[in-house]
Amino acid sequence: MLVALDDDDARDHLVAVFIARGASVASARTVGEARTVLEGERPIDVVVTAWDTAHTVGGELYRWALKHRVDLRGQFVFQCDVPAPDFDRVVAGRCLTLRPEELEELVRVVEVAARRHARLEELSEADVAWLDADRPSLLLADDEPELLHVMSMLLGDLGFVVTTVECGRAAIAQLEAHDFDVLLVDWFMPDGSGADVYRWVCTDRPWLLERLIFLTGGDLREPTKIAQGCVVVPKGQDSESLVQLLVQTARQARAAG
Repeated sequence: MLVALDDDDARDHLVAVFIARGASVASARTVGEARTVLEGERPIDVVVTAWDTAHTVGGELYRWALKHRVDLRGQFVFQCDVPAPDFDRVVAGRCLTLRPEELEELVRVVEVAARRHARLEELSEADVAWLDADRPSLLLADDEPELLHVMSMLLGDLGFVVTTVECGRAAIAQLEAHDFDVLLVDWFMPDGSGADVYRWVCTDRPWLLERLIFLTGGDLREPTKIAQGCVVVPKGQDSESLVQLLVQTARQARAAG
């Protein structure tokens, strides 16, 4: 990843945090330094920077990336208390902002974004072509808004038509009204858990069981025991094959009609 901040203390602190978590980190203080990194051969999956009225590095760098590194247009995570006035217009909903004190959440969002971006590059040309042509539908349910945004953005860039909800009850409401090629559901959610979604599918839409995939950041024993036969993917641990699994599931759903 690249950490591009003009605040030396903040930049050094973030670099140390990500290195301690095993990340490969490049750093830059100015737009010129950041562009040198992004124009080089070092792979970059996510950019952490700042963009508000006092820190313009992020805005300048993002505009440059839209022309020269379009693959990273959804891979910026911005630190700021109040985004710059033109932030929403320029990023068009593709990027997140977090306050500097939200360090733990920043780390989580950045790590998810980096893993998902790396997975997209591993898809075969056949899968990419199929996704572009068929645009499979995906229901994504997660009660963490930042992670929900990152995942929906990246899966949308990949080729899925993504519908997002933040609880199991809302997921069931969507399933009552629409059909989906893939269901990716967080197991531990308030206002309707993954278990509630699983039981409803078993009773009302049993043919969707083969399309149902669960995510969990907790103990695997409960979802594995209750949702027998469904795939359960640990958050942050088995994400390497998640995109391939979603593509495979969608292709099978389309083939089955």
